[in-house]
Amino acid sequence: MYKFFKFTAAALAISTATTAHASPLIAQRGADLRFVEHTSIPTDGNSGAVISLCHLTDSLRVFFIPAYTVTNAYALSNSGCAGQMYSDLSGEHLQDLQAAGMVNTTLPVEPKATIVQQVWGHAWMFILPLLLAFKLGTWLKARSQKTKRATLPDALVIHSLVAMSQVAVADGQIDQTEIQHIAHILTRLTGHAYSTEQVADLLNRLNPSASDLAQVGQDLTENDRQIVLEAALNIAVADGEIQPSEYEVVSALAQRMMIGADQFRSALRRIAAHLHAPQPI
Repeated sequence: MYKFFKFTAAALAISTATTAHASPLIAQRGADLRFVEHTSIPTDGNSGAVISLCHLTDSLRVFFIPAYTVTNAYALSNSGCAGQMYSDLSGEHLQDLQAAGMVNTTLPVEPKATIVQQVWGHAWMFILPLLLAFKLGTWLKARSQKTKRATLPDALVIHSLVAMSQVAVADGQIDQTEIQHIAHILTRLTGHAYSTEQVADLLNRLNPSASDLAQVGQDLTENDRQIVLEAALNIAVADGEIQPSEYEVVSALAQRMMIGADQFRSALRRIAAHLHAPQPI
């Protein structure tokens, strides 16, 4: 009976006990109460309410999410462990309460958090890697898409390659010399450097055929269509003269792209001027 009155008095003294520490909203650090169970110790008054047994923890919260939590001791609370007022409870006193039948006798003397409480108490240890993994995945996906876009040729290059390849095969197969010539023409006309290996790879991927000529020039600007025609003419005159089969392809190409005779002759003059100009060594 003595112990009952002793712990009831301790419970009634909760109103004068320590207040849990509060910190700024971004990072909160201090004492926190975690509910364990209801005891059979009545609170002050005749309401029938009882004192709650809590874990007294030390925690750091970042944006209201626990970064770490340490369970230090037991505490008594008359607000269901939801308030900021508590009374410390030592292991010895816990055992006295257990002996008096006021607290569950299966509770360990040293307070231990459950697995769920431990996980939530260190939530940032799990959330941060997930956030980093998500950020890394997003970055890798964006980088992959950017690389993919960078490796895809633009419409002008594709149309020019199809036109030049069909002029080149008009008098036979495309050989290594013609591929080198196509790379040089693409570099000169588009302003972007293309190696022989790049051109060979593009031709293998595109695998152009005579039927593709019907689509050459579609959705291109007038200036781009001129570049495509000039690219095809450069291949046709590469060996010093235009073969009838090559001229047939170039002529049909000019008609499909609605390039008039004057523009055709202007392209031929530009090519002739380039061929007679001193070439860099």
